[in-house]
Amino acid sequence: MRALNAALSVSRGWRFALAALLLICAGFAYAQSDDGQGDAGDPPARVARLAYAAGDLGLMPAGSTDWSAADVNRPLTNGDKLSSGPGARAELELGGASLRINGQSDIGLLNLNTQVGQFELTQGTLNLTVRNLDQGASYEIDTPTLALVIDQPGSFRVDVGNDGVSTTVTVFQGAGVVFGENNAQRDVYNGRSYLFSDSTLNSVAVSEIEGSDAFDAWCSDRDAQYENTASAQYVSDDVVGAQDLNQYGNWQVDNDYGAVWYPANVVVGWAPYRYGHWVWIAPWGWTWVDGLPWGFAPYHYGRWAFIRGAWGWIPGPPRIRPIYAPALVAFVGIGAGGPVGWFPLGPHEVYNPWYRSSRNYYTNVNITNITVGRGYDRGALLDNIHHQYGFYQSGRPVPNATYANRNAPHAFTAVPAQAFASARNVQSSQVHMNPQQMAAAAVIAPTTLQRPSSASFGQPRLINARPLPSTSFNRQVVAVGRPAAAVAATASFRSSQPASNVRVLGVRPRSPNPIPEPMHPENFARPAAPVETQANPPRPATLPQVPHFEPAQQVRQVEQPPRYAPAPRPYAQPQENVEQERFDAAQRAHNYVPEQRQYVPQQRPPEPNPSYQPQPYRYEPQQQIGRQEQGRPPEQESHPQSAPRPHQSAPPSGKNDNQH
Repeated sequence: MRALNAALSVSRGWRFALAALLLICAGFAYAQSDDGQGDAGDPPARVARLAYAAGDLGLMPAGSTDWSAADVNRPLTNGDKLSSGPGARAELELGGASLRINGQSDIGLLNLNTQVGQFELTQGTLNLTVRNLDQGASYEIDTPTLALVIDQPGSFRVDVGNDGVSTTVTVFQGAGVVFGENNAQRDVYNGRSYLFSDSTLNSVAVSEIEGSDAFDAWCSDRDAQYENTASAQYVSDDVVGAQDLNQYGNWQVDNDYGAVWYPANVVVGWAPYRYGHWVWIAPWGWTWVDGLPWGFAPYHYGRWAFIRGAWGWIPGPPRIRPIYAPALVAFVGIGAGGPVGWFPLGPHEVYNPWYRSSRNYYTNVNITNITVGRGYDRGALLDNIHHQYGFYQSGRPVPNATYANRNAPHAFTAVPAQAFASARNVQSSQVHMNPQQMAAAAVIAPTTLQRPSSASFGQPRLINARPLPSTSFNRQVVAVGRPAAAVAATASFRSSQPASNVRVLGVRPRSPNPIPEPMHPENFARPAAPVETQANPPRPATLPQVPHFEPAQQVRQVEQPPRYAPAPRPYAQPQENVEQERFDAAQRAHNYVPEQRQYVPQQRPPEPNPSYQPQPYRYEPQQQIGRQEQGRPPEQESHPQSAPRPHQSAPPSGKNDNQH
């Protein structure tokens, strides 16, 4: 027994040592990047939110070797893995799309940014509903059999058996393309289900969708909650978590700040950033996870203000894509080794990240989350941002800075440093301070923040929870796009896992059109001397000393690997489809193909369309003059000029889905 206990102790010690090594290596690699590398080393502007969790769920954060609790409102990013037990369900909100998993399913985030959403499904069932999609953006689901690429709105279901041999793709709405070995590809259409038995896509069984199960019904109910939300007029569509605001609060228009959201049914003494906990999520570092069901959008976008005795949240400009931030607060130090304190940033106040970022990121993460109100113009905001960037770049606090919320009721929150770094609940660990102590506490630079430990990745799972999979995530999947560099870097450090379980297919995009940048110059103000316009920007004299302990997923993330992102119409139809070629030619000419629809007077229907007058004939039907004002019948108004291409919603006529 003593020998067994000793062995377990040694094993546990090695796991803690490995976790510490991950943090040290990632922090060292990340510290080598500086502003001279431009935007390449900036963190992603987009994350996934765990919006719903029911049943037994486990989360393995990127850079960690242990499973942790899957808490609602937890941000997920590249390298994170999620596993569900029997009867469990979960939903990831992506901003314009939602991904849901059924029980006994394992998924991983391979690449998530403003243009690409790439996921792996090694076993189980997922549903992906795409509500809106930017031009050039796409989603990709990678399985052991195939890769499904989606570049238009729709609803899709993917099933992978426990053995990983076959994959079923069901298209409820929209259309997509599946890719397999040897550059094989096949369109999948609305209203049909496709069972692929091998990666060559040669063995496929096509059937009509018949009925639905409980998981489909649940997904439909969740989709209905995203429709017709009143928050859309105040908040950008890309604000993750905005659909919850109507249910848990109300909107009011303020003369000074514009649209303001006030939470309802909060406890006495409630204040932002108090009911939740802190976790370490690379590349941002310390990240707030709120404990209330609506607690995502107001903590990662916009600003808070104390208005006439109540806390209200002010979103950023509604027609600009916002940039996600881990927490919009200012940290306060209370002596060496003392508690860690913070308070929410107020309107127009500049957010100074505790992680490295370029000048462009620093500017955009502020202006996309600040609404310019009365008495404060955009020029003054930009001047303040550029002024404070110099202090941020050198790792110094901004001198003589004033903050509107520092002395607001209950705004100042502090916890012991150990509780802060161990993902403990803030409310139960809070340190009560007198006004003199709070007044003496100074806003600190990132260098003095508490460093993470192995317990910083997330709260532990329940002791009696089921054992989570250790081998299913090793199952190889095929992909079109290349995963983010952080995914391979993280996998290479995890014990008993290969360097990467993703095999990228040799598929090349057919469209020469470049993918538009997710950040549009007309929507985002750039600094006077933007980094990207300099061929060789000067390196700063000193770098911001962020904590050099980040997960291994950030090792050498500066160089972005090439990835496939299909243009809106990159997939050509097979050459042998003569009927499709004729239809395309007719669409370009805005007329029907002459040899297919020749005019024969003897066979014309009793009530012809008077607007159709083929040449060279001058046929004019008698007693039909009064019908000319009615125009064409409704079924002809969208054909062929405005009708979608046949492969986008339904298979072309005459094509057998079982052909390959």
